[in-house]
Amino acid sequence: MLVLKKAKLVFLANPKTATQSLRAMLEPYAKATPDQTGDKHINAQIYGRKWARRVAARIGAEPETFAVMREPLDHLGSWYRYRQRDALRGHENSTHGMTFAAFVEARLSDDPPPFARIGRQDRFLGFLDSGPPVTHIFDYAQLDLLIGFLSDRLGVAMRLPHRNASPAAAPQALTLPEELAARLRALHAAEFALYDRVRQAGQLHTPHAAEA
Repeated sequence: MLVLKKAKLVFLANPKTATQSLRAMLEPYAKATPDQTGDKHINAQIYGRKWARRVAARIGAEPETFAVMREPLDHLGSWYRYRQRDALRGHENSTHGMTFAAFVEARLSDDPPPFARIGRQDRFLGFLDSGPPVTHIFDYAQLDLLIGFLSDRLGVAMRLPHRNASPAAAPQALTLPEELAARLRALHAAEFALYDRVRQAGQLHTPHAAEA
């Protein structure tokens, strides 16, 4: 979580959506950082319950929240690639030597093993459970829209640095059997539907979020 007092914005860092690059870009303008809040990835529900009133009191205004959403299959692919890195070999979180299909099968199981415990983006963004939803959600595939939005709100021309990219993988390594892909879409239908809304708009604005 980053609090941008001047822009009256709070960044909620949805994992595997360029969060390290966005933090590096925004920290010079931030009044609260992960070191101060104790958590890099505070979701919408936790923010609404534990932080919203405190942040509003601190900056003297009701801030809006913003976050990034990634296409759900691509999001899983990024986690799979990230957990294949050599530094995790032998760790319970490693996906080294595992196919992407096996990783997704594990993710969809009733009790996922540690390497497949990946949170749902629609839950992180406040569209499951008790919210409230994030005010501005940007498409990971259209980050130029987010950069323009932040430049306008901060009054500074922003440039996104490159940080913490997952290891590359051949496209065929991230394909799924049709039955498994269909099961993923069925079980995560709400997440795919939310991403479709974000993708079509580039920026999904939920103005009621601040009032929830």
